[in-house]
Amino acid sequence: MLDAMPAADWLRDRRQPLIARALDALAEQPPTGAPDPTRVHDAELRWIIGYNLDLFVRTLETDRPDFDEEDAPDLVASAARRASDGSAVEELLHDYQVGISAMWRAAVDLAGPDGADLVDLTSAMQAYLLRATTLVLRGFQHEASRISLGERDARFALYSALLSGDDPQVAAQRSGLGLASAYLVLRLQLGPDPETNPSAILGRAVQVSEHRRANTVQRILSTHADGDVLALVRDPVGTALVPVDLSPTDEGQTRARLMIDSLAESLGSAVHAAAAVVAPEDVPVAAALTDDVLELVVATAREPGVYFLEDVLVPYQLTRPGPARTLLEERLRPLDLHPEWEATLHAYVRSGFDRRATATQLHLHPNSVDYRLGRIATLCGFDPAQPAERATAFAAICIRDLARHRAEASPSA
Repeated sequence: MLDAMPAADWLRDRRQPLIARALDALAEQPPTGAPDPTRVHDAELRWIIGYNLDLFVRTLETDRPDFDEEDAPDLVASAARRASDGSAVEELLHDYQVGISAMWRAAVDLAGPDGADLVDLTSAMQAYLLRATTLVLRGFQHEASRISLGERDARFALYSALLSGDDPQVAAQRSGLGLASAYLVLRLQLGPDPETNPSAILGRAVQVSEHRRANTVQRILSTHADGDVLALVRDPVGTALVPVDLSPTDEGQTRARLMIDSLAESLGSAVHAAAAVVAPEDVPVAAALTDDVLELVVATAREPGVYFLEDVLVPYQLTRPGPARTLLEERLRPLDLHPEWEATLHAYVRSGFDRRATATQLHLHPNSVDYRLGRIATLCGFDPAQPAERATAFAAICIRDLARHRAEASPSA
């Protein structure tokens, strides 16, 4: 209790003055020595102070001082961000000590004369600082290690050798990791990072979110792996080589689905993934295949989840390059001027060529669906309402979706 209020409520009510006091102290006592007034206006610094204060308040409310990385992912990611900027670890720890000490002093100044309550607050703050700096050091050291080795890092060398088709044995010997008997090759597309309280992240650098999500990918995949996961994540995409024991295909698929379900839950966003289980020498071919499968899955707006080639056999084959694909793409070109007819064809194909389901989905009368399908038949030269030509409609829609996706993804688009 502080001033006859629960400490968590008292701190929350004084959030902005406490953050201001911490910013002033960090400006007056920067790790470089001379006062730096610009730190008072550093939006990212303000954000991480607020993040720590909010996290401390939650530990008081839940009586859980032993929070971990899952409870505070941005704490770890922010430290990694400092490492990526070239800061020294002692500078980071200095800021934590100065900032939390300043907020404690502000609490003493703002609170009433009840010393016992301040003793309890001091004890809670010390416990928080111990746990927070432990996590901060973990995030910092992990990123610093990655940066210091860069592409010379033995793990990255093994990852590169496997993907490039070079003999990975030498890289494996240097890394000390050894080669797995098989790898689950995953190509990932992460959904947007959800934020329920945008004001809470004002000033947070985008790299913090990227580090946090990359850390989550590595952590979740590692819990399902039979060895060290080799992954490179550049939000929102990533490629991971997950070592697995050679096992029946259905077992490998079950494991992949568990991984992606766990990853989506931890990230709080949709995840699309393409996967293949192969021997080390087949990783390059599998990586190219999963690139194609993921592109197709995203382009055709399939549900989030993990997809193996057998899950998309027909659309995959229908969208391979060739003169037939070019002709099918041209068949739907007239729909460029009629987006509502294209939407009708999309809905018709995805509903299993059910005109009533299409009408319900688009809030149309079934006769309107029939009219639009008739116009498509006239313009495009095939009638999607005829059973014999439904395969043509399905193939043309898949090819058109893929072409549009590639145009939108192109830097020149």
